[in-house]
Amino acid sequence: MLSWVFCIIIFNMFFLKKIIAAFVLPPGCLVLALAGLAFYLRKRSRPAALACAALSGLVWTGSAKIFSDALMRPLEYAYSVPAEPAGDVIVILCGGSRGGGEFFSASENLASGTLERVSAAFLLYKKTGLPLLVSGGALFSEVPEAAAAAAYLRELGVPEEKILTEGASRDTKENAAFSRRICAEKDYNNIILLTSAYHMPRSVLLFNKAGFASVAPFPVGRDAVAGGGYSFRDWLPGRRGETARAMNEYLGLLTYKLYYSFI
Repeated sequence: MLSWVFCIIIFNMFFLKKIIAAFVLPPGCLVLALAGLAFYLRKRSRPAALACAALSGLVWTGSAKIFSDALMRPLEYAYSVPAEPAGDVIVILCGGSRGGGEFFSASENLASGTLERVSAAFLLYKKTGLPLLVSGGALFSEVPEAAAAAAYLRELGVPEEKILTEGASRDTKENAAFSRRICAEKDYNNIILLTSAYHMPRSVLLFNKAGFASVAPFPVGRDAVAGGGYSFRDWLPGRRGETARAMNEYLGLLTYKLYYSFI
């Protein structure tokens, strides 16, 4: 009997620890601060109290996985991974680098999103033998992201002659335009486009507009749960980046669709 009581206490302590951590660390602490401020202002200024309560709920909702997944899911599952990818070249879009410093492995110089993409591209290269075009400039780093990613591909054993780099682009539109120039010189008209799943809808739109004969999406790194399987923790605040990334993609899609509708 005592062992069962002990197990229940430990089990409840585990959940309590997760709940406390969610509201002590950002952005959960901001949720509590705004809720506390709303409570304090409830008799002093009702409009201000309601505004703080609304902001508290907005921060909680926006940082909960169940909400960020609802935004991410349509982006990440817009395209499936092809069983037999075919094309003239694999185009990899970089997603940031750490820049500077000395590293044991070239992989340490890549942001997690870029590392995920380049690792998948290496496996796809091994399967297809196709050349690799890495696209990404140096907007927030001293070394172009494409150069850092290419260094990791060479480290993995990809021959130099199989790697092309495009290191001048600053955004996805330039990724597409500058990659098209390089591919035109090599007579690569059909590409396999590899990037993070959430980034794929916008990338496919822009690469199609760049003038490629065909663009075969190869999405990697899905984060959103396909359906069901959520735990209590997924309702707690704590997801700081996914919602912002999803909103950025939706805004980008809207912007470029409006742009191309007028030209």
